[in-house]
Amino acid sequence: MSKKSNTLVFMIVATIVNIVLLGLFFIIGLTILNIIASYFPSSGLIPALMLIVFVLAIALSFIVYSKLVKWAMAKFSLEDKMDPLFSSKRNRSRNRME
Repeated sequence: MSKKSNTLVFMIVATIVNIVLLGLFFIIGLTILNIIASYFPSSGLIPALMLIVFVLAIALSFIVYSKLVKWAMAKFSLEDKMDPLFSSKRNRSRNRME
C-alpha cells in the first residue's frame, strides 16, 4: 500500500472511532441525566443539563480521540508510513519526487 492509501485508511478508521466515542459519551451522559431526572422529575434544570451533556460528550470525544491518535502514531511509528495531511506547495513537489 502506498503512503496515500495508508493515510486514507487511517483517517477513515480514526473518523469511525471518533464517532463511536462521541456516541458512547453521549449515551453515558444521557444515562446519568436520566438518573438525575428521576430524582428531580419536575425540574426545569433538565434542558440545561442536556446542553451540558452534549457539549461534554463532544469535548471528551475530541480529547480521547486526540490522545488515541497520538498514542497510535507513536506506538506503531506511523509518521513515516503516511503522507502528511497538510503540507506547503514547496513540500508537495519534493514529496512527489520521493
